[in-house]
Amino acid sequence: MHGAPGERVMTDRADSEETNFEHPKLAVNLTRVQGSGVGSEGSGRIGPEGQGREAGTGGEATPRQVMGKRGYGIDEPNSIIQLLIAGALAIGIGFTVSAYTSSANPGVARLGLVVGPAVGFLILAVASALYWSSKQGKVSEMSKLVSDIPWGGNEVVLDVGCGRGLAMIMAGKHLGDDGVSAGIDLWRGGHLSGNDPSSIWVNASGEGVRERVSPMMADPNNLPLATSSVDVILSALSMHRLIKRKERLVAFKELARVLKQGGRIGILDAGNGSEYSMALREVGMSDVSVRRLRFSSFPPFHVVIARKPYQQ
Repeated sequence: MHGAPGERVMTDRADSEETNFEHPKLAVNLTRVQGSGVGSEGSGRIGPEGQGREAGTGGEATPRQVMGKRGYGIDEPNSIIQLLIAGALAIGIGFTVSAYTSSANPGVARLGLVVGPAVGFLILAVASALYWSSKQGKVSEMSKLVSDIPWGGNEVVLDVGCGRGLAMIMAGKHLGDDGVSAGIDLWRGGHLSGNDPSSIWVNASGEGVRERVSPMMADPNNLPLATSSVDVILSALSMHRLIKRKERLVAFKELARVLKQGGRIGILDAGNGSEYSMALREVGMSDVSVRRLRFSSFPPFHVVIARKPYQQ
């Protein structure tokens, strides 16, 4: 049985597993949601109070109050900081070498005065480009990807590696009251600044889609969703960090499982376009295309789009 876009479909596999979720279109298998009692009132949804629950006294669960930050964070912030330090050091070393060798060896002094600052400013330029790409480039490119999808307003959307909610919130702006934009992530630190699901609620409130988003902590290799239950799958700069290379085919099979016939996949990532397109074709996707050299970002992003064909 296959449903129209936006219609919840339960297959034999999903019917045989415990499902419970507060949105009528999204069937969630709680045994696949990471952690015990994740979310608000045991729904499998991470509520506005923060990322899951912490153990209280006597083994009881108590909500963790977390104040989220507005914005979608900086990708690989540690790398940017390291580049800034390296650039500053290169400039400083160049000037230091020039100062200490100006009398004894003017040639070395001139070389240090040229090479050190040149290398340093180049490194600083790379760091600045990465920062700008995280603040503006990824938002611009994701907006284009989401806008290219033909929306009906009642879709079920899944954001894989949702982080602070960029793709799921953009999708939510195209949905009506009958649509839902869910997101899954493991919210590991280091790859994205302020990477906490509490930021999703702050961002969603600012965009007016708070009632349409539903983040969950779950493994992309074992999605807690019913087969053929999702209309659109999106991912913004998270596939390369969330899914190990050797596990990507398994994850893509899971994406194909939960996607409805005629459903669409859109992936924005820093490279890996060819690898993703091959994996999508291997799991049965059609109309697979790759857009490279997106110069509104650094390094240039790859955009991969595909569709699940209708079975005859």
